[in-house]
Amino acid sequence: MIASIKTVFSGIMLLTLTACAGTYHSYLDSLKLAFAKTPDAELSLAEVQQAQYDLLYVKHGERAQAVMVLMHLEAGQHKWVSADNAMLIMEQGRLVRTLGLENDLLHLTNTVNDPVRHINTIQQDNSWLRLADWHNGEYGYALRSRFEVLPAQQLTVFQQKLNTTLVVEYVKYEDSANYLRFDGNWQNYFWFDSESGILVKSEQTLSPFLQPITMTYASRIARLLSPAAAQQIGGAQ
Repeated sequence: MIASIKTVFSGIMLLTLTACAGTYHSYLDSLKLAFAKTPDAELSLAEVQQAQYDLLYVKHGERAQAVMVLMHLEAGQHKWVSADNAMLIMEQGRLVRTLGLENDLLHLTNTVNDPVRHINTIQQDNSWLRLADWHNGEYGYALRSRFEVLPAQQLTVFQQKLNTTLVVEYVKYEDSANYLRFDGNWQNYFWFDSESGILVKSEQTLSPFLQPITMTYASRIARLLSPAAAQQIGGAQ
């Protein structure tokens, strides 16, 4: 591991690396990760390209940007872990469960019909209804979304430009909530690489009373910027 990455991560402990039938495990089954004590965790493009595990930049509300590691892939879900044992669980880029936040999302229904899963076929009039369960006692809340597609949006990452398609999701509560809400409507944002269709960044607000979570797929972007991107990008979202 190159020395500069060690300044961001104090250590990584690998206990077991296995392959199970029907389950694709990524690099690490068990790990311990520590972040540098800087306002925002940052790595260079070269450092990310040389890393042997996938990295995700995460910014939660006003907190400093941190780095999460892809712990494993199983049952179509990407599971990202942080230094303090928080976990983000995603399906095709959609947050479907969280662990370690102030009010964790426990379950999300109807994820197979999420239009964000199919960027090439998403339409302006798409609508998506699902139910959400929350750790703090809210269960079965109906959320409905509509979508807007904005092509030719530029992102700057690693001091380089990426051409993206931005999908704006307009979310609203279908039901009244148990707690006081100032607003039952909010927006999520998903940036897809224009050429490959790969999700490279998203900003997701899970409910009106939670702060947005911004996720930038550092390793995916590094592969897209690599000369051998065509052989490396894979296609997993």
